[in-house]
Parts: sequence; C-alpha cells; structure tokens
Amino acid sequence: MLLIIMRHGEATPYQANDKDRELTRFGLGQADSAGKRLSKFLTDRGMNVSLEQAIVSPYIRTQQTFDALNKHVAVSHKVSADAITPMGDADAVHDLIDGYASASSPVEQLILVSHMPLVSLLADKVCLGFNGKIFDTADMLIIDYDPDSHQGTQLALYQSMN
Repeated sequence: MLLIIMRHGEATPYQANDKDRELTRFGLGQADSAGKRLSKFLTDRGMNVSLEQAIVSPYIRTQQTFDALNKHVAVSHKVSADAITPMGDADAVHDLIDGYASASSPVEQLILVSHMPLVSLLADKVCLGFNGKIFDTADMLIIDYDPDSHQGTQLALYQSMN
C-alpha cells in the first residue's frame, strides 16, 4: 500500500480555539506545492494521479491543506477523523492504517493529513529507519507500506519550502 503522511501547511498563530486556525497565504501555497509534487511523484512512477482514500483531521487548517492538495491529486474517498488531531495516539492511528490495508477490499493508496507531533510519532512507528524526524509545515512522507509486517520503507520525503 502507498501510504502518505502529511502535516498541514503553515497556519495562523496559536489561539484559544486551536481547531479554527486557518492556513496563511504562505500555507496555502505550501499545500498547493505539495499537491504538485505528489502528482509528479505518482506520474514519474507510471501511476494514476489519484489516491483511493484520505483521512483528514477535522481541524480547519488540515481540511484546507487537503483541499489544496486535492486540486492536483484526485482522492476518491475522504473521511475526517478525530483520531488524527494533534494529540492523537500513534498506536491507534497505526491500527487504523492496518484496518484499511487489511480490509476485505484493501485500500491501495492512503493519505493522512494531520499535525505535529502525531505525524512524526506515527512515521516512527510505520516507517523503518525514519527515526524521529520532525515534520515542518506541509512536509510529506511517502511510504511503501506492507500490511503483513505492519511496517514500510520510505520512498520519498518532500519538504516544503519554508
């Protein structure tokens, strides 16, 4: 399974209601650029410029990031999940990924659009050798994920232009 873990683009400064923070103009550009890079990655590998499933945090900044990315890479199905908010449990999200990968009709491509620290903690769990790298805004880790071993290997790490 192709697994993509992405952090949202740059957002407005922290506020009391963290869920309502929006992307800055720069953050929207980061997300758009990430969509273009993902489209090129897929095209370069002879794949369709589409993904089967997206799981997106319900926070505004992640929804906006997904919308910008989705202009360049069509996603067939999208769900919002509270499990992938900033303080989500990496083990629980790993189980969620395994559920999609081992379903009777397994998902072939899955993108998660989420937050720090979850994206970094999750990457450590699912990607051999990733080892605690910090995701900057709009960074995207692309993994060849093996549902049998519950691990994957890094295919690409796209870092935004901060």
